[in-house]
Amino acid sequence: MVAIPFPLSSAPGRVPQEGAGRLLNCFAEPLGDGRAVWARCPGLTLFATSTQETFCGGLQVAGTLYTAWDGKVTTFNSSGTETVLSGTLLTTTNKGFWARNNRSTPDVVFVDPQNGAYTVTSSAVSAFADIDLPTPNSVCFQHGYFFFTIGDGRVFNSDLNAVTVNSLGFTTAEAKPDGALRAIPWNDQLYIFGQASIEIYQDTANTPPAFPYSLVTTVSRGIAGRYAVAGHEDGFGQELLWVADDNTVCRLKGYQPDKVSPPHLDRLIAAVADKNTLEASCYISGGHPKWVLSCADWTWEFDLNTQKWNERASYLIPRWRGTQALFAFGKWIVGDTVSGNKLLAVDNMAHTEDGDPLLYRIESGPVAKFPNRTVVPRADFNFASGVGIATGPDPIATQPRVRVSWSDDGGVSWGNPLHRLLGPQGRGEVRVTVTRTGMAGPMGRRWRLDVTDPVHVGLVGGDQATILGSN
Repeated sequence: MVAIPFPLSSAPGRVPQEGAGRLLNCFAEPLGDGRAVWARCPGLTLFATSTQETFCGGLQVAGTLYTAWDGKVTTFNSSGTETVLSGTLLTTTNKGFWARNNRSTPDVVFVDPQNGAYTVTSSAVSAFADIDLPTPNSVCFQHGYFFFTIGDGRVFNSDLNAVTVNSLGFTTAEAKPDGALRAIPWNDQLYIFGQASIEIYQDTANTPPAFPYSLVTTVSRGIAGRYAVAGHEDGFGQELLWVADDNTVCRLKGYQPDKVSPPHLDRLIAAVADKNTLEASCYISGGHPKWVLSCADWTWEFDLNTQKWNERASYLIPRWRGTQALFAFGKWIVGDTVSGNKLLAVDNMAHTEDGDPLLYRIESGPVAKFPNRTVVPRADFNFASGVGIATGPDPIATQPRVRVSWSDDGGVSWGNPLHRLLGPQGRGEVRVTVTRTGMAGPMGRRWRLDVTDPVHVGLVGGDQATILGSN
């Protein structure tokens, strides 16, 4: 018996024959004894359905969740009841940015990168009143100040815990003439992301109307697109990662960019024509902090605990349906790119996405004795068994199955799958085995395991019987 090499991190390769295996909607979790269990990614459950369309971002303030949609701002309470505020945003589908200050009744600000700033109360939304503020493309809050970035490289600060702006209260990101795309508060400093650099500022309490912060240092890597940074969000606080201007995912080691993305993801990023369609977000589920990068054609996740990557996709679409994750009411909530009007909660106990199947797929690397071909009389897969749910829908929950297929040409094509039971509830003696699977090709044998049934899935490896044949 030979151990089947299931990957700890997704590695498709430029072409399938170069791949070392794939993880789709699943990830490897260490067991503490040198082994790993490949678990299903968390599902999504319904938090609320809006009367509006196209989620553009949100922010929890005290017990209220403020949300922007195409043309409207609404609020939700913890039970998902929606209130539509009076006043309108300029009709938009742009993802926007929210911030609040430290007043006893906080000022709340929303910025649409194309149409400017708005102030929001518990009952109404209105255009930002202070005409000393040029049209901003992002906003954040730190140390009592709103900070607004302007496309020409200027960064304006508000007055202390106010929504007024002094026309002289700004600095200019001047390390490189690349403008300012995004301001992020992180580690008690202010990060100004430009197209080719990041300028980092520290609060030095400069006397108004001077800009209150002073430049600390400059990082010689910019950001690919304004939405391509995450990790600073309330409730996360793990690590700040961004898509850099060289089409890699980076984090800072000290003040130096440290690449964490694998080559395949670098190639995917480079192929995206409009980098503002790259969207970074984050969430924590089951003790796993995940940094997520999506575009229209794919989603990849980075587990900050294991430092490994997995892919994600939702039912009938190539990317994960979640967008613009935020922490509210003790849960991670995302907009829904499928329905357009739902808010969904990331749920580690859910095995579907708002009722849609959540495909668990793991593909192994090759089991090969190159250049000799091998005969494969048997393969065993160590799944958690007896995971059926007696009270669940029949048969997908009561008699859950795994589909086992294999490839003998390096993953270019896959045979018709064989169905094997994972076991009804409590039947822990069930084993997943396939026999008489024929002769592997010159590229060896690769295995694919698929589960769509709404039950717990846990794989703790597999073994293949191998008999050496001729070449």
